[in-house]
Amino acid sequence: MSYDHFHHEMIARGVTDETLDTIRKCGINLDHWLEGFKDTPESVRKIVETIKTHPLVPKEIVVRGFIIDSETGELEEIR
Repeated sequence: MSYDHFHHEMIARGVTDETLDTIRKCGINLDHWLEGFKDTPESVRKIVETIKTHPLVPKEIVVRGFIIDSETGELEEIR
């Protein structure tokens, strides 16, 4: 996955370049964020940490991350 790959798809679905610029101004690096999953558990850990430490998420909110087994439906909590 890459931002370059998804940029066209986002525009086609109605996301404007202005919106994407606003996202960048908020400190979100779309190139990094859309890099894909080379190590799924580590990616889940990073996403959970990003959400937990976001200034708009109250500290008392519990944030957890899981990976679902696509064959069995079993959830594995990632810590």
